[in-house]
Amino acid sequence: MGRNPVVRELEAMPRPLALHQITAMEASPEELVSIAAAVGCDRVCIFVYSPAAGISFPVVTRATKAAFLGRLRGEGVGVANLEYFPITAETDLDAYRAPLELGAELGACLAVTHVHDAEEDRAADTLGRFADLAAECGLAIGLEFMGLSPGCNSLARAVRLIDRIDRPNAGIAVDALHLVRTGGTPAEVAALAPAYFAYSQICDGHGLAPSSDYLPEALDRVMPGEGDFPLLALIEALPEATALDVEVPSVRLAADGVPALERARRAVVAARRLIESARLTR
Repeated sequence: MGRNPVVRELEAMPRPLALHQITAMEASPEELVSIAAAVGCDRVCIFVYSPAAGISFPVVTRATKAAFLGRLRGEGVGVANLEYFPITAETDLDAYRAPLELGAELGACLAVTHVHDAEEDRAADTLGRFADLAAECGLAIGLEFMGLSPGCNSLARAVRLIDRIDRPNAGIAVDALHLVRTGGTPAEVAALAPAYFAYSQICDGHGLAPSSDYLPEALDRVMPGEGDFPLLALIEALPEATALDVEVPSVRLAADGVPALERARRAVVAARRLIESARLTR
């Protein structure tokens, strides 16, 4: 397969680090940008489309575009990923065009997708057409596998789907939580060619047991290095050019009154400590 265009764009940047919106769920997207700048992150991962029932994500809209762009320019921060565009049996890709176009206008690199459609032929067809739609907007796509999405619930299945659609702008997202909960290992990551990877997300958690039902944990993670996940091995398994996101929502710390800025600072400091100690080999 061809080299991921996102990897090419970021090769000149030493381990760029983006701050994910769910690390600071109570912050507006504009506030997230300022928090990212304050904690030394180059980019942010934002929502321009929020399909999840029962979970309200802060979303950048046409109405807030100008203010958001102004904050990006003022803080010297860019946009990495756009969240998130699920593939289901009923997905109407036309509904994704406007938010993808908005994200592209904000300078984003990539759109995140999860595959919930367990019928693989149909899922692959929709995923391929989604990649084509993203390409029309100048975006790559990152396929995030997780135990919560039956159509792509392992690293191996993500590889199979990426191989099936064979699009040059499509790659795999490796979230540390989802890798562990789906029974994956850093060794499996290291065995894949660099072109497969779109980005990776850093967080930690307790225990290594696989699970297909861990949504509460996904919204309440542990600071990097404070849990049991093999984060150093994961960072070392990834190609050096892989962009990294800090995605560490903490319901517990928020409930204890720790403000979003301080939670983000702790998460980024811990992530950078791991990154700096990693021995990068590819």
